[in-house]
Amino acid sequence: MGSDELSERHDMMLHFSVLAFNRAPRIWVIVGSVIFLIFSTVNIASGISQETSKWQAEDAKILDTGVVYETAGSFDGWGYHPTIFFEWQIDGETHNSTSYSKKYVNFSTAGAAYHWLEDYPVGSNTTAYVNPNDHSDAVLITHTWIQMMGIGDFLYNLLCASTCLLLPLLALFTARSFEKTLPEHSHKRYKLVYDATAGQGQGGWDSSPEAMELQAMARSAWIKKNFDSLDMDEALAISQALDAQAQKFEGGSRSFSVLIDGTKEKEFEARSTTELLEIISSFDGDSELIYLEDTKEKGRQLEFSFIGDKGGDDHVSVRELLGEELIREEIVNVERNPGEIMDFVEETLRNCGTDEEDWWN
Repeated sequence: MGSDELSERHDMMLHFSVLAFNRAPRIWVIVGSVIFLIFSTVNIASGISQETSKWQAEDAKILDTGVVYETAGSFDGWGYHPTIFFEWQIDGETHNSTSYSKKYVNFSTAGAAYHWLEDYPVGSNTTAYVNPNDHSDAVLITHTWIQMMGIGDFLYNLLCASTCLLLPLLALFTARSFEKTLPEHSHKRYKLVYDATAGQGQGGWDSSPEAMELQAMARSAWIKKNFDSLDMDEALAISQALDAQAQKFEGGSRSFSVLIDGTKEKEFEARSTTELLEIISSFDGDSELIYLEDTKEKGRQLEFSFIGDKGGDDHVSVRELLGEELIREEIVNVERNPGEIMDFVEETLRNCGTDEEDWWN
């Protein structure tokens, strides 16, 4: 695996570090295992129910044969289908059938179908294999359950079923790789908690505060352990964003007012700096002015302006304002240094308020 691919894989693992110290991955593995077993059992049972390899052999006679052309619209596909009418006796009773195989037989040409029938001349004696549970059901050609399913179909069904298990196993493996970085806490598991204010009021599940604290510690230890195979700037930016997401505003969500492109004002709520930035980015405006205090344009404000492409990367202007006074401004390369926006916003939020406490306390 190349260094770039390894770095990308580790970056992805960092994103999924939010699964660590949660019960959810283990529950997903149990549910996935149950689904996998049910799906596999149903498919195998379907094949076994059609198995004829163990049916009872009895003397039989070929009464008639022929070839039928199946059109493209038929269930079993187009082609030339050989027909065989045969009879057999068992327990003094005579039975007959045209179902000589549970697996459909057809050929692309009539000649091939008639050539195949040469092994079953009319009037000849042969062996029929009778269903021990139903003596009126018999075949001339037997199949095992795996032959009935077809090895290709069996492997395909197995692959489909395995997706229900592979993804939960990947989640569990990722979670364990972070949990092991903190041996003294690796045994701890927490339930997900429901937050009705998540998703802009739509609600959602999140890690508990205790789990988030351990996740942040584990990310730091994991980055130190794997620093030689990481893009450190990218890894630290991801870790910083995830840590900020775990640092909720005191008292829960906070209300903000934003002016989009200087014309449309909108109210929204956010629980953390990360969520605040996620909501702002969803407005898709060229500029957003966030009022951080009740005095709005007379108080402290954050302004984001999309500059566009510079040197192949997108850039954004971020400004801190106090009334009409410009406190500071930075031009940020959002593709290479996304963490700088987070630092700027967090410092601006700390600057709000009238005493030594954070403005949201």
